[in-house]
Formats: sequence, structure tokens, C-alpha cells
Amino acid sequence: MRKKSTIFGLLVLVTAIAVSLLFEAPAAAWPTKPISVYVGWSAGGASDVTTRAVALQMEKVLKQKILVTNVTGALGAIGASQVAKAPADGYLWFGGAAVHGTWPVLGHAKVSWNDFYALLSVVFPTTIYVKADAPWKTLQEFIADIKASPAGKFKFGSPGAGSNGAIFGGLVMDAAGVKEKVQPVPYKGGREAGRYLLSGDVNFVSVTMGDLTDWAVAGRIRPLANLYNKGIEFEGVKFPPATAVYPDLEPFSAINPYFGVYIRRGTPKAIVIRIAKAFANGVQQKDFQKIAVKQRAGILAPLMGRASDEQMSRIESARCWSLWNLQIAKNNPAQFGIPKPKDWSWPPHERAKKAKPWPAEVEAIFKKVKM
Repeated sequence: MRKKSTIFGLLVLVTAIAVSLLFEAPAAAWPTKPISVYVGWSAGGASDVTTRAVALQMEKVLKQKILVTNVTGALGAIGASQVAKAPADGYLWFGGAAVHGTWPVLGHAKVSWNDFYALLSVVFPTTIYVKADAPWKTLQEFIADIKASPAGKFKFGSPGAGSNGAIFGGLVMDAAGVKEKVQPVPYKGGREAGRYLLSGDVNFVSVTMGDLTDWAVAGRIRPLANLYNKGIEFEGVKFPPATAVYPDLEPFSAINPYFGVYIRRGTPKAIVIRIAKAFANGVQQKDFQKIAVKQRAGILAPLMGRASDEQMSRIESARCWSLWNLQIAKNNPAQFGIPKPKDWSWPPHERAKKAKPWPAEVEAIFKKVKM
């Protein structure tokens, strides 16, 4: 009887090893065909540009083409949901802003940040821009004009409800006591919102700084306020901090968007490691930094591993509670176990506890990334 039990145990072990090898063999050979990335926002914006820039560098390491497609709508949730439903084989990624935690709260999708491994590259402050020929030179002048005007006269564009632009614009208008007088207009991306600013459809836009920095440098638009704790100067253009006028906004700097590429959790370990190595190499290349940092004024701050999970969770907390307080969110963040920013700690909820951890090898790769 004992002999039969031993034989059965050996058969189970052999079968397990065979199954393991069956899955590991394709992972070891990966990639054998082009990789696709769905960017959830329109072409030309910070999500699109930073994704394409790092993908171009990653191609050199992975020895395969990385094809970037814009799949817009629902604050990126449409593209990300398609990635979440696809096979976890490493051939379809999501790219763009790290807003995943807001989707369930906004009612856009059931997937959230814990469904992906987030490889984060740069962070951009959020900025309020007006046309270069607008009469307002300062945020104070701008707010004074809104107060003196009838409700509905002023419209502001953003990449859509739930975006950092919509939140920042709402927070500034709320802090100024003019939220009810300003009409928000959603677009499919920061670049698109900028085009409607230039055409005169909206009076100002609240978008990611990098979405329109080149237009500010070219003198087509002018920044009035930036969500940062100090002033920034880029290519001779000054970006004044909104906190100089409204100091209470400083804790909300966590809504400033990170950008990166996102891989389904459940992707084979060997593939995740290969992607992480290519990403780590890509963000350290001068060509990537030229586009994302020098041209778009991004702040290089790569994250992966547990540090990335923690940042995604902080973003979820800051954005979701801001959206709820501004009456933009459809669902209460508490329903999803999301703590308020002042109560945040790791792990923040059951979803984070149950999320598949990053491979230890990725943690080691992250420690070697030069910032």
C-alpha cells in the first residue's frame, strides 16, 4: 500500500514538473512576435508621448517591434479593460497615466491598479493654461474675473471626469469659491483639450503639464497655476505654484500623474522579468529622457516592484476621495476599501493584500536603476 502511495506521489510530482515546463518554455522564448500597447488617451498627449518614447527604447532590448495604438475613452478604462481580458502572455500592455484606481469609483470599469504590474517612469505636475493673448496674467486676476462674471460664462477643458486635470481644476475653483460658476468640458486627452482652448471653445484648460508644454514654450498658451509646492521654470516659461495662492491644496499633489506601462498580473514570471529589464534600461536612456524630461518637463522618478504598488495605492486614495468630495465620483471610495489620504498605510485594503506579488528579481532590478 505504501509502495502504491509512493508511486502515486511520484506521478503527481512528474506531472507537475511537466506542466511547469510546458508553461515555462514559451516564456523563455518570449517574445517571438510584435508586442501591442493600448494607450488610453489621444495622440500627442503626455500618456501617448511617454509610452511611445519608452517603447522605442524597449524594442532595442526585446528585439521585437512594440506597436502603440490609441484606444481612448472612459479615462483609459476602455483600453485597459481590453488588456485585462486578453491572455496574460506579455503580448498586450496598457500605457499612459496611472489612474487605474479611479475606474471602479467612477463606474468606468471593474479593473483597478491591483490587476496590473505598473512600471512607472515619470511624473508631471498638473497645470492650468490659458491662451497667450488672454487678459489674465496671474491666477488671482483670473479668479477675480470669474467672480465678477455671470455663471456659465467660463468653461474649462480637461481630459475627462476623474482625470488629474478635472480634479485640479475643480479643487482650485472650489478653493476660490467659484466652482458653481464654471462649466467643466471633458475631452479625450490633454492635447485635444488644448486644441479647443486655442479655438476659443473653452476659457482655460486643466491638464497634465507635459501635455502642452511645447505650446507654452512656443508662446501659444500661458500657464497660470501648477500643482506643485514650488515654482518651476522650463525653457524660460514660469509655472507658478497654485499653493502660493491656496496653500491647502498641497496635500493633493498625489493626484499629479505618473506615466508608465502596465502588464497583467498573472503574466509568467520570466516574461515580467524580461519586460522589467527592458523598461529599466529604457528609462535610463538619453533619448527617452530627452523626450519625457527635457522636452515635456517631466520629473524622472522610475518605480517598479512594491514601491510601484504603494504609489499606485496612494494615487488611488488621493484621487478617489477628491473625486468623491467634488461630487464627480459615482461610487463612494469606502465601498472599495480605499482609505482617505490621511489614513493611508500599506497594505491599504484586501485587494492589495491578495494581489500577486512582484517577482523578487524585479525588486533587484529596481534597486539598480539610476535616477
